[in-house]
Amino acid sequence: MATKEELETKAEECQVTEDYIELAQEVVNELSDKDWATSLIEEAAEWAETADEFMALAKCASEVLENKEKSNECLLQARNYCMNAQEFVNLGKAASDLGDAEAAQEIFAAAQGKCVKVKDFLDLSKSINAALSDPDLAKETANKALEKCSTSADYIEYAQSVIDVFDDKDWAREVYDKAIEACKTGEDFGVIAKGVLDNFADKNLAKSIYEKAENALDSGVELIKLAESAVADLEDEEYAKAIYKKAEGKLESGDDLMKLAESLMSKFNAKDLALSVYKTAETKFSDYANFVKLAQAAFKDTGDADFAGGVYKKAAGTSQHSGELVAVAMALADEINDKQGAFDELKRAERFVKTADDFKKTADAVIKYADDQQWIDAVNDQLEKRETHKDLYREFIRREQESETSKSISVLAHEVIEKTADTHYARKLYQKAEGFCTYSPEYLDVATAIYADLNETDWVRAIYEKQLEKCDDTNKVNNLVDGITATLNDTEWVKKIYSGLEERCEKETDFIKLARIVTAKLGDQDWSKNLLGSAEEKSQDLFGYITVAGAVFDIMSDKEWAISIYNKAEAKCHNRDDYANLISIVVKQTGDNDLLRQMLSSAENKFSETRDFIYLAESILRHLGDNAWSRRVYAKAEQASDINTRMFELATSIANKLDDGKWALCLRRKWLSAQG
Repeated sequence: MATKEELETKAEECQVTEDYIELAQEVVNELSDKDWATSLIEEAAEWAETADEFMALAKCASEVLENKEKSNECLLQARNYCMNAQEFVNLGKAASDLGDAEAAQEIFAAAQGKCVKVKDFLDLSKSINAALSDPDLAKETANKALEKCSTSADYIEYAQSVIDVFDDKDWAREVYDKAIEACKTGEDFGVIAKGVLDNFADKNLAKSIYEKAENALDSGVELIKLAESAVADLEDEEYAKAIYKKAEGKLESGDDLMKLAESLMSKFNAKDLALSVYKTAETKFSDYANFVKLAQAAFKDTGDADFAGGVYKKAAGTSQHSGELVAVAMALADEINDKQGAFDELKRAERFVKTADDFKKTADAVIKYADDQQWIDAVNDQLEKRETHKDLYREFIRREQESETSKSISVLAHEVIEKTADTHYARKLYQKAEGFCTYSPEYLDVATAIYADLNETDWVRAIYEKQLEKCDDTNKVNNLVDGITATLNDTEWVKKIYSGLEERCEKETDFIKLARIVTAKLGDQDWSKNLLGSAEEKSQDLFGYITVAGAVFDIMSDKEWAISIYNKAEAKCHNRDDYANLISIVVKQTGDNDLLRQMLSSAENKFSETRDFIYLAESILRHLGDNAWSRRVYAKAEQASDINTRMFELATSIANKLDDGKWALCLRRKWLSAQG
């Protein structure tokens, strides 16, 4: 049993509230000295700094000292040290537990001033109801919480508290109505509907909430959340599917459509519906990563290998990266079981290899998946060559990446053949060279190089066939034919090409040009003769016949045929200019005096004016040297109807060309006499 002196010593050593409380209990128990114990509690109150410390002192005053007044005093002091609503709630409960209802009521009233969040008011309301059994004060506090509600979650929490604390379902329904007005997302509406179902078991009311949500939500993503809630909580699959359908119509992005498909699978395992949505998502994507993501998801969810395989191939079609193409090939082989599709992508991957590492990965995939031993052997051969010539291939790859023209790539391909005999790599380079081509001569050069280094006639032929489709003039056709002849030596194809040109010939000049080509390229005289015959048939005027006649003389060396055409040309001559054109060509092309005499004679019969006869007389002298005939023509000129205006001109020609000064003088005197 402690003595007073010992307890006084302890009093001097007290440092914290717990020390004072323990000593006060001991003083009462050992000495029954409540006054001293009270002074210890008062001293402790002077040092207390928290609400918890004052609550402990109040409890001690009530239970140990049996001093309700001191206990109430401590409780009210504690109120001043409460930092938040929860501390007020704790203090109010403590007051209630100590049987001090008046203090508890004051504390709970003060607690409202510390409430910030909806939960603060609701917790306080619940505590008031439990501690004071004062529903009016509890509802008053709860109503203040309602004023703080701004989101659907706030209202839902409030409604649940109304039910839990007050068991007032009518009040809760009113709160749910307010909550609907605050909803912004499908999840908000779903949670409210679930609350209605949980608390009221009212499916009709819950469904009406979903229907309001349908009209209120514009976002397809939010409608998906609403549909998921309808499945889980409303348990109405048909209605949920209708919401899903509405959601699909509002979704714009492929990612969102994929979310819809995934939701359909997770909620219904609806493979057909999900596949339909995945197909819509496909139309929204255009890049490799999204196509691959789509293919993986669609195959995992629906197992539709045809669709997934097609999407994988679309992904490959967007890429020129060997690693990505190998990844697609592996997916086609391992997941879709489309071996041929995998082989096609591996072949494309080989074309787009850029580094040694790219080649190794591609080669490993070919060896793993291919069933073509020749292909596997080719890959192994390349692996061996690249291992043997590491430095050389490092330089090849560098140059390949830097090359931007068909010429530079072709040169590199030829070096690869010369230095390593690696036809596989050279083939890839030539494919790249072909891809760089823009103009016909570039394609023809690449075809020639491919034939020389790889002797791949089918490939060369394919290049020529594409160029033939683009040939829009004779020069391009001739260059193409030269290439075909130099590489494939395919005379029959050349004939077919030129036959195609013949079908497009329209004018005599078209047939003549083709006849020259056929003669030069094929040496086919019979075909050339037929072409010139067609040219003659097409001729309709002087120029046409002259041109054809000259071609017949030049190409066929057929003088008799040419003369017959010149005669047709002469029939088209109507004036001095026509004859001047014809005669100059005949002289130049044939040198045939008999033909020339015939044409000059025909002209003499058609001419009637002085200048015409002057031209004719001078032509006879110049080309035939026939002085007598020329003199007769000059005489006709003197008798022409327009001689009075051309007399001096006739005299000048006779003096200069015929060298007959006497006749010229006579004509001049006659002209002067006519003038005088």
